[in-house]
Amino acid sequence: MTASEARNHSTTRSAETAVLDAFVDTSSDAMFSQDPHNLVEVWNRSAERIIGYQAHEMLGRASTVLFPAHLRADLARVFATVARGERVDHVETEIARKDGMSVPVSMSVCPVVDGEQITGSVVVARDISEQRLAQAALAEMEERLREGEAIAHIGRWLWDLGTDTVQWSEELHNIHGVDPLDFGGTLEAHVRCIHPSDRTRVLTALRAAVATARPLDVEYRAVRPGGVLRHVYLRAAP
Repeated sequence: MTASEARNHSTTRSAETAVLDAFVDTSSDAMFSQDPHNLVEVWNRSAERIIGYQAHEMLGRASTVLFPAHLRADLARVFATVARGERVDHVETEIARKDGMSVPVSMSVCPVVDGEQITGSVVVARDISEQRLAQAALAEMEERLREGEAIAHIGRWLWDLGTDTVQWSEELHNIHGVDPLDFGGTLEAHVRCIHPSDRTRVLTALRAAVATARPLDVEYRAVRPGGVLRHVYLRAAP
């Protein structure tokens, strides 16, 4: 390589490094790199914002201090996997902020390889606090809906035409007296719970609702285990 080629190569590398630095610095995820001993070498702005430590407070420190004591054994296994050259994606864990609060994160760790040698790793941690809150709110809404259905004896069901699968809510299982583990999850299994004299009428109404894209109102007798009958009013919309 000539001196001119060496200068051009150096300039290209510097430009690539500048671009990578810009990516890291503008990412909304916490990102940091660490050496083979898990000592922090690079710490981006989002890591400062999400985790609370400034770069000068973390550089040279072991990244293990970021994780609550009860999770460190799990993280040690993750880092050991990466040290063998394998990438680990989307591990849900918690990071302890500087103020003592825990932040739920989805963490990915990738080894840094120079030739055949692993020189460290890059960690990307995405704050999933809002996702966890949304999941908790959805679970609470679902629980309230189940309670309301049980009180009113109203169940829900979904028929997926593409796969012919049927999903029942908990109260619909109660109405028909069918354990969720015993339900086949198909339209055939759903119709099997209907009195034989009512099946053709209900199936015809269902297919007509699909064909015309109109709501459906129909009554049928459900046959519970032991032959006990329940009168069911079905309302549906395609």
